[in-house]
Amino acid sequence: MKYELLDFLACPVCRHDLILRESFKENGEVIEGFLVCTGCKKEFPIRGGIPRMVTVLEEKSTAERFGYEWVNFPQLSKIYERQFLDWINPIEKDFFREKVVLDAGCGKGRHLYLTSHFGVSVVIGIEIGEAIEAAYVNTRDLHNVHLIQADIYHPPLRSAFDYIYSIGVLHHLPKPKDGFKSLSRLLKSGGTMSVWVYGREGNGWIVYLLNPLRRFLTSKMPLPTLKKLSLPVALLLFAMCKVIYRPINFYFKFLRRFLFYNDYMFYISDFELREFHSIVFDHLLAPIAFYLAKDEIINWFNSCAFRDFKIAWHNKNSWRAMGYLG
Repeated sequence: MKYELLDFLACPVCRHDLILRESFKENGEVIEGFLVCTGCKKEFPIRGGIPRMVTVLEEKSTAERFGYEWVNFPQLSKIYERQFLDWINPIEKDFFREKVVLDAGCGKGRHLYLTSHFGVSVVIGIEIGEAIEAAYVNTRDLHNVHLIQADIYHPPLRSAFDYIYSIGVLHHLPKPKDGFKSLSRLLKSGGTMSVWVYGREGNGWIVYLLNPLRRFLTSKMPLPTLKKLSLPVALLLFAMCKVIYRPINFYFKFLRRFLFYNDYMFYISDFELREFHSIVFDHLLAPIAFYLAKDEIINWFNSCAFRDFKIAWHNKNSWRAMGYLG
């Protein structure tokens, strides 16, 4: 834990200040120690350089399964920058300069790595499960990146952020709107928030066919077994994208309208096989996955008094949205 993080922390239980009690530090960072609340006196351990501040684990299975995914697919890829900027559009790289930013549900840290290089003053990533270990490996040498093992419903943070983004996370919470509201309270007045979530529109075949399979079968499978079983599916999708979707979208555009799920399949057609494997595994492992209608997302932003709200249908299967608070 870098010492600068202490300026942004608050007790997730009572919101009071925290005192640092270090027991081991290395290269100017706290590797082992405790954070002690000045109000309720609760102690939060620092282990392996990361403050461990989860207070209530409401969906243990979700945390464990996504933790397994990102520990097993920890690699960073050159495709992530384009993908990230698509998910937060119309936000661009220059927007990040000198801002204090929160990555809500940072996974293996791929977006933390990017935002660090976009010139942020500070970016803090919170993650509830063991994926935080992969994020630590991927970002530990970046001076402006901080990590906390914490949950979105009870974030141990002050209302100090210029920008918050949550990519592919809220739709896996038991109550997505409550998670959105919790994050919005961490923004400064005039701060900006972006979310990307699965859409209900355009995903009927997933909602009625794939989702029940995930819910009742694959989300209950042992993770090593599911990882192996998802590979043949990934290989098939990889081959289809390379042999069918990519050539048709480049050379036979008049045929695009006949291709199933074309916008998304063409979008991922330049991904590597390992990314396809991760995508398939990701969609099959989750105990909870909501496919959210446009009106639901609009209601989130309106209920928290955001202004200049923008929402767009991404690849005809998901929603990206952003707004300014107050």
